This record gives sequence, structure tokens and C-alpha cells, in this order.
Amino acid sequence: MVFPILFTGIMLAVNFGISWFNARNVGRIWSESKQIGGGTRVLAVSGYIMAIAGFTMVYSVLLMILISLVAPVLGYLSPADADFLLQLVSDLSYVLIILAIIPTGIIIWINSLISFWKRKSLMNGGIAAWNTFAMASNVISASRNLPSAIGRIAGSMKNQRGNGAIVLLAVIIVLCAILGGFFTASAIMHRADKKYDLFTKVNGGRPMADYGTGSVYSNVPDPGSGSGSGYSNVPDPRRYGSR
Repeated sequence: MVFPILFTGIMLAVNFGISWFNARNVGRIWSESKQIGGGTRVLAVSGYIMAIAGFTMVYSVLLMILISLVAPVLGYLSPADADFLLQLVSDLSYVLIILAIIPTGIIIWINSLISFWKRKSLMNGGIAAWNTFAMASNVISASRNLPSAIGRIAGSMKNQRGNGAIVLLAVIIVLCAILGGFFTASAIMHRADKKYDLFTKVNGGRPMADYGTGSVYSNVPDPGSGSGSGYSNVPDPRRYGSR
């Protein structure tokens, strides 16, 4: 009993930390990426989505833990209804998160490989290795669990007789987790955006206005070379809720 709780706590802490670094590093290039455009902007948006997905995963798991603790005490849900609710929340969260992080993860993973190829260092190598592991893990997880999760969701939607309120509650819980992820990632990103001026830093303290349009862009470092390009593994939806 202690080990699953400890493992869940460590997993949540790691995913929260990675998502925080993603949001912070995206914030450091957010305004500049709008002006640079191209691949830098795509990478920034991908990192932002990844951060939102990571925080959403953390909040969805915390909400499921809260439901499992509160539901028996309040007595509003029978054990079977509580299990049904937890499984549906788990499946909905999993499907939405995995569909968000697979495409954005591919972009970040490829960028980390390119960064390591261009600038071989221990940090870039570690980031590329982690992204490779996370990408493979998430793709394998999706191939194994995505079809069954979608099948259970479809079955729940078809058989709503007597469970309509539970389905609606599950949707509300997932929306709350997504909103929590969005606002958390946005707050961290915008705070970093205000505190960090990439153009000024790259050009020795001189403001961007001192340079002609385009002359500064070639000096902007690859955002994928920072420590925030890693992303988190998505937990197996079968770990939460009944099967």
C-alpha cells in the first residue's frame, strides 16, 4: 500500500517539475518567438501545450485521489458508481493528454536531437536521451491503451441510462483539470516572459530597438537547447479507477 502511494507522489512531483520547467523556458522565448516566427514559434507553442498537458495530468490524478477519498465519506456515490466515475475521468484525461503530447512531443524530440547534433554537450545529450525515452514510452503506451480507453469512453456514452449525471460529473472534473493546467502553465510562462529578455541577453545588454529588423535573429539561441525541452510520461489509465 505504501509503495503505490509513494510511486504516485514521486510521479506527480516529477511531472509537475518538468511541466514547470517547460512553461518557464517557453516563457523565456515567448514574445521573441512571435517576432522570429517559423520553427522557433512552433517549438514555443509545442512546449506551451506540453506544459499544459503535464499540469493537466497532475491535476486530474489529484482530483481522482480526492474523489476516491471523499466519495465514501459523503455517501452520494455507491462504490460501483465511484469506480465508474474514476475510470471515466482516467480515460478521458488519458485520451486528451496523449493526443496533445504525441504530436508536440515529436516536434520537441526532433529539436532536441538536432540541438545535440549541432552542440554536443552533456546537457544536450541528457535532454535528447530523456526525450527519446519519453517519446518511445508515450507512443508504446498510446498503442497499448488508447484504443481500449476510447472504447470504454464510447461505451459509457452509449450506456448513459442511469449514469448521465456521473458522465457529466466526469466531464466537469476533466475540464477543471484542463483549466487548472492552462492557468498554471500560463501564469508561469507569462511571468518568465516578463522577467527574461532574450534579445537583450543575446546581444550584450543592448535592447532590441538598437538593431535593424532581422539582424538580431541569427544570434538567438535554439530554445530546444535549454533544460525545458523534456516532457513527461503519461501514466497508464489503468492505474486509476477500476478495470
